[in-house]
Amino acid sequence: MDMIEQTLAVATEHHRAGRTDEAERLYRDVLNASPGHPDALHLLGVIALQSGRSQDAAEMIGQAVAGDGGSALFQANLGHALHACGRTREAALSFARALTLLTNQGESWGNVGALANLIRRYDDDTRKAAAAEVDAHYSMGDVMRRHSLLFLLDGDIAHYRRLVQAVLDEPLRFSVPSLHYAYWGMAMRLFQGEARSGDIGGFTGGEYRRFYRLLVEETSRRYGIAVRLRRAQPRDAVRKVALVTNQMLGQGHQPTVDAFDYARRLQNDHGCEVVIVNPNAMAIAGENGFVPEYSYNVTEEYDGEQTIGAFGARVRMLSFPQKHFDEEKLHAIVDAVEGFDPDVILSFGASNVVADLFARTRPVVCLPTSSGLPPSLARLLLGYGPEDSAAGWPDDARERFRPFSFGWTLPEGGAPLLRGDFGLDDEGPVFAVVGNRLDQEAGPEFLARIDALLDRLPSARVAFAGATETLPERLKALRNAGRVDSLGHVDDIRAFYRVVTAYLNPQRQGGGGSAAFALAEGLPVVTFGGGDVAGVAGAAFTVADEAAFIERAATLAGDAAFRARQSDEAKARFAQTGDRARSAERLLAYALEAQQRV
Repeated sequence: MDMIEQTLAVATEHHRAGRTDEAERLYRDVLNASPGHPDALHLLGVIALQSGRSQDAAEMIGQAVAGDGGSALFQANLGHALHACGRTREAALSFARALTLLTNQGESWGNVGALANLIRRYDDDTRKAAAAEVDAHYSMGDVMRRHSLLFLLDGDIAHYRRLVQAVLDEPLRFSVPSLHYAYWGMAMRLFQGEARSGDIGGFTGGEYRRFYRLLVEETSRRYGIAVRLRRAQPRDAVRKVALVTNQMLGQGHQPTVDAFDYARRLQNDHGCEVVIVNPNAMAIAGENGFVPEYSYNVTEEYDGEQTIGAFGARVRMLSFPQKHFDEEKLHAIVDAVEGFDPDVILSFGASNVVADLFARTRPVVCLPTSSGLPPSLARLLLGYGPEDSAAGWPDDARERFRPFSFGWTLPEGGAPLLRGDFGLDDEGPVFAVVGNRLDQEAGPEFLARIDALLDRLPSARVAFAGATETLPERLKALRNAGRVDSLGHVDDIRAFYRVVTAYLNPQRQGGGGSAAFALAEGLPVVTFGGGDVAGVAGAAFTVADEAAFIERAATLAGDAAFRARQSDEAKARFAQTGDRARSAERLLAYALEAQQRV
């Protein structure tokens, strides 16, 4: 090791230990011996940044980058220095260069994801510029990673179009698990509202639906599913029902509760023999380069044949917790369903590959758990909200559509509670924001809206209810942070709704259950159109734009008579459209129709 390397090693030890004066002196000794030395310049810049001298930091780290443009660390720290200087576009481009370097080196998701999230803080134009920088210098051949990463950076649906078209053009380039993982990766980003530009409806109604159909067909063909199926003849009654869900996780998971609730109603109220089939068929393990990496949980004790209980009832379940979407698992699931020989298969969820494997041989009814055009291949596609229609849908889907309301069963509500029981002040209006994915759903635009509302109402508070990780830290940056609470999970959501003023909905696809329970308690909802909450709440609680959102919330806080009218409308809406007993009865009638339909 030469003298410069030895000096740098000692200096970095001082730096790590917090002895920055000693470290800085030694870094400068290196520069005296070797002017323009990139590592010494970079580390001096880091000290400057840590000391709050962002301009000096940007200058020194910039010189280091000029001497070694291939260091992802240099580029990333230059981005941090430029950001601290308020030069956000330049910062985003530096982060993009660091991200590209790491990606081209085959870096796993961790560091790539951190850099991507730094870029995603910025405005749309800046994000697009950063994505273009990555695109121009990306050198790997992984179509999944390239286009999913670019979408993550700027939200332009064109990137997903290119990804899907590559699959449609040459499906044999990709394994079935890889196709499956990519499908769910895109589904999650779209569900969370990450698409920011482009013809989203054209994509979901066009290429994306074709991608889903290809996924089902390739799964059936490559895994030899067709030979394991037998065509069921039309029957004159529905006595045996297989409810196929993507995933059962337990009572803390609303879709699990809903799937069980439908199963037990068909069994106990209508005399059907019901089995829940729990394939754990959403992507559980990473199968390709798609970003961001993610995986769903599996309740491993749900294994094999068993009965599960809730609502005072017990229902048989066949569960497959294996963490891969592979041939062996699919054969076991298909054989189990064929052995049960159901009169109808209920596809619980609009994207349900396992249920759709049976679409050509048995009556399948799609019971969607969210609003919008389902890709399902089922004989009948049911609506989600009472006003849903098939207007604008492709001809094949429009002909299969039937009006429906998903309906809800209220969770148990305990003894009356006070605001203080939730850590809230007794005086002034309190607005509730509720969800299981608030880290993703409560984005910068929604938080800016919250700040504007609190500017308007100096005595008001906003309480976020739901498990979170990153949201509390972001709330601290609000102008009105002292009047914003992050409560975490709330056990008795109905009691919480009884003590707050209104339910505020971020722009998102989900949230239908939390909104339905609010309506049942007479809690007015404030939401934009589109998505599950708007479908559940209806026109009386939908506003047109940002100004109307804030005006409606402010009026609910200040006009007792208006809030009382909205409260009555909320209860009436739930009574008219939210009764799941009626939904289950209607579902059974559609199942009989599907039996007769060829």
